Amino acid sequence: MSVGWSSLTFEPTDDAIEQLAEAWAWRLKVPFRPVLFSTLGDMFFARDDGAVWWLNTGTAELTRVADSIEHFHERLATDVADEWFLPALIEKLQLAGKMREAGECYTYVTLPIFAEGKYEVDNLNPVSAAEHFELTGHIHRQIAELPDGAKVRTTH
Repeated sequence: MSVGWSSLTFEPTDDAIEQLAEAWAWRLKVPFRPVLFSTLGDMFFARDDGAVWWLNTGTAELTRVADSIEHFHERLATDVADEWFLPALIEKLQLAGKMREAGECYTYVTLPIFAEGKYEVDNLNPVSAAEHFELTGHIHRQIAELPDGAKVRTTH
């Protein structure tokens, strides 16, 4: 079994994108235009200067990945796309029966920013994209100012 782009990307609803804009406003800060969403709940977006950025919702990292949308599309055909979309992990999730419905992405039981948060099948489950964006944005905003290694207690 190999996974294609339809397994690695998804289209969130307008409500989910609004939830992302609200929950992640503290990190995104400037206007953005979504370009592509990974099924791991990450967003690739363009800014006014045309550059494409990657919002990793698991770690809250923002990374400039391309100078333009055209450059981004060129990079999708390279090995770096494996880092962005983790196709081997998505294949394992599908083989484990963790299938997404329309408008869903995978979210973490424990975010990978924490030592216990692994990119593993047992740490990911399908949820609505709106729920994923709200949850990850809220948690990251709460811990953004903490020093590395700080002890955090979460409640479910």
